[in-house]
Amino acid sequence: MHKKFVLAILVIFSIPYVVNAEETTWIIEVDRNPHEVKEHIEKYYPLLKVEFVYDTLIQALAVTGNNRHIEKLYNEQFIKSVNKVKTYRVPSKTLNIEIDDSIKEVNYNPSELNLTGKGVKIGVIDTGIDYTHPDLEKNYKGGFDVVDFDDDPMETLPEEGIPTIHGTHVAGIIASDGKIRGVAPDAEIYAYRALGPGGSGTSAQIMAALEKAVKDGMDIVNMSLGSQINSPDDPMTKAVNEAIKLGTTVVIANGNSGPDQWTVGSPATSDDAISVGASITTKEVPLIKLDDEHFIQIRQLPLTEPWDFQKDFPLIFAATVDTLEPSIHDRIILIKKNPEETYSQLIRKIENLGATAVIFFGNEEDDPNEWDWVKTTIPAAYVTELEASQIMQNNWLKTTYKTISNEVAPFSSRGPVASTWQIKPDILAPGVDILSTVPNGYAPLQGTSMAAPYIAGVLALLKEANPDATPQQLKDRLLSTADLFTEKDVVLSPSVQGNGQVNVKEAVETKFAISNSRLHFGKIDKEQKSVKESITITNYDDQPLKVRFNHPRRQTGITWILPLADTIPANQSKTFDIEAIFQKNLLVTGMQEGYLDLQINGEKHHVSYLFINETTNYPRISGMEMSMQPFQNDKLKFRLYIPEKLDELTVTLYDRNFIEKVEILSETNIEKGYIEEELNLLDLPSGEFQAVIVAVQNDEQFVEVTDVFLP
Repeated sequence: MHKKFVLAILVIFSIPYVVNAEETTWIIEVDRNPHEVKEHIEKYYPLLKVEFVYDTLIQALAVTGNNRHIEKLYNEQFIKSVNKVKTYRVPSKTLNIEIDDSIKEVNYNPSELNLTGKGVKIGVIDTGIDYTHPDLEKNYKGGFDVVDFDDDPMETLPEEGIPTIHGTHVAGIIASDGKIRGVAPDAEIYAYRALGPGGSGTSAQIMAALEKAVKDGMDIVNMSLGSQINSPDDPMTKAVNEAIKLGTTVVIANGNSGPDQWTVGSPATSDDAISVGASITTKEVPLIKLDDEHFIQIRQLPLTEPWDFQKDFPLIFAATVDTLEPSIHDRIILIKKNPEETYSQLIRKIENLGATAVIFFGNEEDDPNEWDWVKTTIPAAYVTELEASQIMQNNWLKTTYKTISNEVAPFSSRGPVASTWQIKPDILAPGVDILSTVPNGYAPLQGTSMAAPYIAGVLALLKEANPDATPQQLKDRLLSTADLFTEKDVVLSPSVQGNGQVNVKEAVETKFAISNSRLHFGKIDKEQKSVKESITITNYDDQPLKVRFNHPRRQTGITWILPLADTIPANQSKTFDIEAIFQKNLLVTGMQEGYLDLQINGEKHHVSYLFINETTNYPRISGMEMSMQPFQNDKLKFRLYIPEKLDELTVTLYDRNFIEKVEILSETNIEKGYIEEELNLLDLPSGEFQAVIVAVQNDEQFVEVTDVFLP
């Protein structure tokens, strides 16, 4: 398996932000009471200014000052880590989007329910919000800017760096009230800008924004962001769990790294959060026709011209833009994405050569919504490397079209969570071609970033209807009433769709809710293993609720012991034990998942289950990072996550000719969790390398390869 391990926000990457040439702001995590540290800094470092103290979800301080004074503070024993808040200055770019009076009005609110989210506070942790937008200004109530440390969480403007639009788009889905009418058009929107120019931010900034939102009393927080670390132990995940314990419902995008399993990333790995995958409701999609039986779906980059070709075009494959001929009119270009150049830079060059369209492939780190938002004059799309190799077999590109409905978007990340086997996503919502607000206008975007705010809006309706409901009770209502997706009459697996597509009307009107509706039986590592899980059903009606479990189709190697039929009295709850007895040798090796059916007052409902028999191809390592240590130009910090205990782990650098250069890590008997090493740059070669990571578990070897650059 080839995978690039770069800590990546779904829509945002970690790029620092400079306050000015003289002073810099840092978020400093400490191992003791941060208020005591604040007093210490004010007493012994009078030239430093403590901007904020974070004491709820993390122990940290935001400190501004001259770098040489910060460097002295860095040497204090109570310092755990420092995160420099700065960004690179780049030439200003503008969004070629204008308010268009011809845009049709869009209503995401289910008006038949007579609910609008009135009185519900929703915090949007994102790139900020254009609160001057006519569709948002009424419902915008305030917020905070963790990037600039002020109370003006406006989107990044062109004169401040790469402009952003993501938070405004997310906010519009939730609660716009104009040409776009959001899911909860009367909800109160608060913006927490944790992601600066170009949509970048550190985990410390995001956790600080979450803490501020919790302290401000948000009922719901939307986080359309994440990482490639499939870990339930990630600090961000822990912060999210703590926020939910304190009474804030947290909604998180599941990720745009699908369609492979195990691609969900933190903080969507949180057990308690509501992690949202993206669905396609009804849409006509263009397909590349390989032959009469094989097709590849076009995945367009946002703001590019629609892929709407009615004739075939010659296809040109190019390794780089420089290899293209000066004139390529009426040609479609298939080109490998050069990581050294942005999408817009490459598209501009291809446009200038006269191409009709361009298809990119080969950069697994790129998210379909991650680029610098410059509108183009030609269609631009991306495919996987495997798909590109299939397309290359043809000299002409043929486009056909089909209407699809009720499908999981191919980019939507899948579960489960490594080491806990938690089923993620929890639920699906529309996430393809979602029209919403952006600075100066409107634009359609796609991603789980668009599905998450849809769910945040639905939760606002539920909260309005049930003002005393806890985060868990709201989640239970939402998940208990979702509709399962099927493909060719086969129900899609839980790790693909969670509990299924959100059903807003049913979620609001339901008379019951199932708590713990996903059963995680863990790893089957004994010849015979009995595992007992339980669900709790709450009856919200004034009438008794009849419950009966349907025995599943017989499966070799599993014996189900299900509860007897029962009745839950009015306005009460009852817990039901579900036991599974597994015969390891009679089961297929690998991940097994499915659904158990039950009848509630005669209507069919479901709970999902998942277990691992012996082993499966889950990631043995995750989220490898290399970063310079603050104030130590000769030190490099190496970090990765181990979801499960390993017998051996080695990391070796190879050059492009695959000649071994240096072994940077070799350990045995490694426990689950994070591995952190400090490397001396003087002992390492410089340049581009491939890091080959070899993990050994129970005499089985797993290999991952990732590109690294050493200064």
